[in-house]
Amino acid sequence: MTLFGDIIGMKEANDEIVTRTLAPGRGRKIAEVEESANPKSVPSGETEVVVDYSDLEDAFTTDSQIFNSINLKVHTIISAGWTLRTQEDADKKVEDWYNKFLMSVGWIGEESTWEEILEMIFQNMMIYGNAYVETVYNKKQTKIVDLILLDPKRINYARNAENKVVFNAKGKPMGYVQTLPNGADLTGKGDETPESVDLKSNQIFLLPKRIAHFKLYTLGDRLTAIGLIQTAYRSTVRQQAVEEANANSVYQRGQYPIIDYVGTPDRYPTPKMIKNATTTLSKMRHNRYFAFPYWHKIEALDVKQSDIVEQTIKALRENKAASLGIPMAFSMGIGEATNRATLNNQQKFLEFSLRDLIKKTVSTIRRQIFTKISILEGFMDKEDKPIVPTLIWGDIGAENLDAKSVRLNSYVKNGILPPEMVTPYAIQSEDLDEELALKLKKGIPKLPKNTNNNKKPNNDTTTTEQNI
Repeated sequence: MTLFGDIIGMKEANDEIVTRTLAPGRGRKIAEVEESANPKSVPSGETEVVVDYSDLEDAFTTDSQIFNSINLKVHTIISAGWTLRTQEDADKKVEDWYNKFLMSVGWIGEESTWEEILEMIFQNMMIYGNAYVETVYNKKQTKIVDLILLDPKRINYARNAENKVVFNAKGKPMGYVQTLPNGADLTGKGDETPESVDLKSNQIFLLPKRIAHFKLYTLGDRLTAIGLIQTAYRSTVRQQAVEEANANSVYQRGQYPIIDYVGTPDRYPTPKMIKNATTTLSKMRHNRYFAFPYWHKIEALDVKQSDIVEQTIKALRENKAASLGIPMAFSMGIGEATNRATLNNQQKFLEFSLRDLIKKTVSTIRRQIFTKISILEGFMDKEDKPIVPTLIWGDIGAENLDAKSVRLNSYVKNGILPPEMVTPYAIQSEDLDEELALKLKKGIPKLPKNTNNNKKPNNDTTTTEQNI
């Protein structure tokens, strides 16, 4: 029977399975699934990036609409906050360990905190379509000790001499290639390069276990991912060209052109007279006083600006707003003549898309980062399955936050939910400090006794305190 590797012209795969280096019993079931997998389909290995990443980054940094839209989305996601949670029956020591680990992330590379890494993951996905995080192993390759955010412009799938992605026997990409600046010291960097992978002098090979790969919108066999800018890139280039031409026109014609009618019916103008008149008019930029013979008639030419420029720019901006997935009123940061009901609906669809993006990103974090860490650290349940925490995200949008608060308050007031179930949400949504959060977790604080004339607190205060 022909092997899968022979079909795609590969030699023996050089891909490591993380669970092979673990202590007996850890990740056994995951390893068994990987070993028993025998896919029959063949990935093409052909990918096409329509727009170069450097051009996408240039569009982000030079176009105010794109810059504002992506930052608005990222800030809306990050400002909602998150909480790390494990399964209800899981050991809370695992949750505490992960919280300490995430607090200590960033001692290598740019010293980015976990919050900064999260923010850049979302930003890179929106700009490039891809985001990469390296899981840093210790020297023995037995534990993950740190996380490093990588530049998407310098990371790509490992490819062969024909520039096609190289796969292992299970149909997964063999690994990744990082392109470094010319002259960079590569000593001790990267992993052993498989024979089927073609590297340049300034590239290193990285095993897939080291890379957590986040993708926004994928195409075909999911090797190619695109961000929010790519579909609007042509509109961006055209808009910038139109704006530059319009700016040059304003500069040249900021004031009405001056026309000199030379000559009279009795005095026919000669070429020398016309040349002298043009030379004199050119000095009007600096001089204020002129004297002309009677056969010169000076007038300003009334030139009307074409409305097609503004219409074209508006259409191009609308194309970009559609690609960025954000209403024009939010995208441009100005008051647009939009129906309020329509704008509310657009805001809801924006929040739906942001929730979907958060869900996919958290899923990738759990699968490609937290699962590896739990297996290596030996965080297993009674069924020998890894205990993998998740990130519980806060509410997207201020209106949703207020509406949910009203509903939860009603649930507690009517006895549907106990106050202690609502406490974690109140801590997160109100961004309370850690000391008060710990007190609230231990129990709902009681009202202090009123020693002023022994007056009882009013009903409103009591109700508010009970509904925290």
